[in-house]
Amino acid sequence: MTTARGAVRPPTEPRDVARALTTSPLPLPTTTRLVLLGLVACAGASFTAWWWLVLRRGNWPGAQLGCLPATPDIPDAVLARFTGCVYDVRLAQSAVVLCGPLALLLLALLWRAAGRRLSLWWWRAKPDASELRARLDAVLPDGAGPRPALWVRGRRVGVRARASGTRRAPWIVADSNVFNLPDGRVEAMFRHELAHLRLRDVGRVRLASAAWWILLVGCTAPVSAALTREPGALGTGVLVRMTLVLVITGLSLCAVLRAREYDADLRAEADPRAPRGATADYIGSGRSPTPRERLLARAGLASHPTPASRLDTLADPVRTWGLSPFDCLATGLAAGLILTDLALLVAALTPERTQLAYTVAGALTGWAVAGVVTVAWWRAVAVGHRDATGRRAATAGAALGFGVLAGSQLSGRAAGAWVRDTTTADGLATELSLIDAPWPRATALAAVLVAGGALYAVWTTSLARATRAAVSGPRSAPACAAAVVLSGLLVAVPLGSWFLFARLTAAGQGHVRWGVIDTPWWVAGVALSVVGALLPLVAAGNVRQAAVPDPAAVRRPRPPAVLAVAGALVLTGAVWATVGGEFAEEAAPRSSQSASSVVSGAPGVGQPSEPSGKSSAPSGSPATGDVDADVDESVPLDQLPDLPPEQERTPEMRADPALVCRALTLGGTAVWSDPRHRRDTAELLGGVDDTVLRSASAVLRRDPSGPVDRDAMVASLLRCDLYFRYHR
Repeated sequence: MTTARGAVRPPTEPRDVARALTTSPLPLPTTTRLVLLGLVACAGASFTAWWWLVLRRGNWPGAQLGCLPATPDIPDAVLARFTGCVYDVRLAQSAVVLCGPLALLLLALLWRAAGRRLSLWWWRAKPDASELRARLDAVLPDGAGPRPALWVRGRRVGVRARASGTRRAPWIVADSNVFNLPDGRVEAMFRHELAHLRLRDVGRVRLASAAWWILLVGCTAPVSAALTREPGALGTGVLVRMTLVLVITGLSLCAVLRAREYDADLRAEADPRAPRGATADYIGSGRSPTPRERLLARAGLASHPTPASRLDTLADPVRTWGLSPFDCLATGLAAGLILTDLALLVAALTPERTQLAYTVAGALTGWAVAGVVTVAWWRAVAVGHRDATGRRAATAGAALGFGVLAGSQLSGRAAGAWVRDTTTADGLATELSLIDAPWPRATALAAVLVAGGALYAVWTTSLARATRAAVSGPRSAPACAAAVVLSGLLVAVPLGSWFLFARLTAAGQGHVRWGVIDTPWWVAGVALSVVGALLPLVAAGNVRQAAVPDPAAVRRPRPPAVLAVAGALVLTGAVWATVGGEFAEEAAPRSSQSASSVVSGAPGVGQPSEPSGKSSAPSGSPATGDVDADVDESVPLDQLPDLPPEQERTPEMRADPALVCRALTLGGTAVWSDPRHRRDTAELLGGVDDTVLRSASAVLRRDPSGPVDRDAMVASLLRCDLYFRYHR
């Protein structure tokens, strides 16, 4: 059956619909939601590892200060060793932070393995070989894999039966009171539990539940206890955010637990050997929910859906393949939490390519999001669900964008200015909160993200209709997978750039200028990506508008082939927008490419907010040199307010590292790109009693009118960064 919008509906009989949905090669709702739930738990674990293994450890400052050269050497060698050493230390910090997600995964696996056997002991379960075993054997399909063992609980837990075990050794635990139930209801109960085993959601859900408990016991509780004893300037912000992350993870877990029940009900109903209406009769025979259970269900905290909602799903199975704004909001929250931590970790791998790091993080997060929402919209279009229509899809997409914004601000790293408030040095410390940012910029960033989410939703649903999304068929899953890959590539540059813009805005270093997009490479790459994304829609439109006498003679392009070509164009555009300028001819010293792109790729220098020189800006963030040359507001060295007039400067002032580093920070790109100012900068650096700064001065003096020397500039910024942090 084909709808007016071109979506292919399954048969109209509910039982046939259930069979078509549960046997579809497309991922089921439980599968897609579990992926993002695990990623959110990993984001929380990485922040906890950063808290305990980096911020609360005193060995990292000494490791970075140990990079300072003890004796003079060839200037180029000094700069190379110093920058390489600092980058290695910050890369080691990132590797330490990754221990958090790895430890979470290991503990969750151990928890799942131990929980299987402990649950049998707790329930006082015993193997059963009575007539109950015969009832289970009666509903076992032939050739359905390993034969599950049956256990009977001596202690009731409020659930009639539960599937558990492993894929190779499954088992079902039943309450002792099921002996008194009619045979039809017992068999329907066993079909439901066997459906869980066939859908393979038992182990994955146990793993997700274990991750939530570990996040509570091993992450949130210890950090909360530490902050209760020593709250500090960031204590309240961190406590609130970690609690909210735990709540978001818990709500997502409850949604997964409810979704798996719907999937199992439909799979049991689709069994051709089951009597018609047996599953509905079994569900309806359960007790009515208590007022407390109804309240939990309305709040989204119920682990099992109510019997009424399960019966509604059996009557209309297509409803489970929709995508509500709430689901998109939860997905956006998860994406914001993931990208905030992921971008900083990837940036440690590419310390001189900040924009590339954010693009890679945007692609990885985009694929995770596409694996949930793109697949969900694909499913909705395939069954003609109303959630895939224009206005509903746009609303859900706006909720997705708002969720990304909220998730970025709910991250623990957005709790405040970590460098200023913790006096610690680490390459992952930064400031991401937009609360104190100028409201016009924060509002503009929020509006762009919400509008972008709406456009993404409309494009995704249009793509699914243009490529004829179907519930089943040999090309159903490949086309959906290609759409996920295409979606991740498409959002990589915009999503990564947005987070980089937000990071610059949160730094609040005076006038924030967007050096990321001030070159034609970014514009050309984004334009090529948009063309590639629209290619499937154009191809489908041309096919529909083709006027030939024999419609069978129209050679329709295959959706996977069209998506492959579109993916190649989008990938090319993303790469071109990110690193296209690297292949251009060496720009003149005055151009913003030679100055702003170099500075944007290097770790920035914290601007001191007080005369003491304590840094208030993030380490590893782009400096104020991320500029457009046409609107450059840099202050020349001879006009800096921190330096006295030329005639009043003493040798002691010229040799003061604090004043020199403030001059480099506030001077912007002018101190590097302009030949005259570069000579002044080299002279200023040469007067400081510091091996790194003097080596940078020697390198700059070789060719003051030539291209900007990246090593000299980056080494100077890193050295001043360490000075602002440690006053050494």
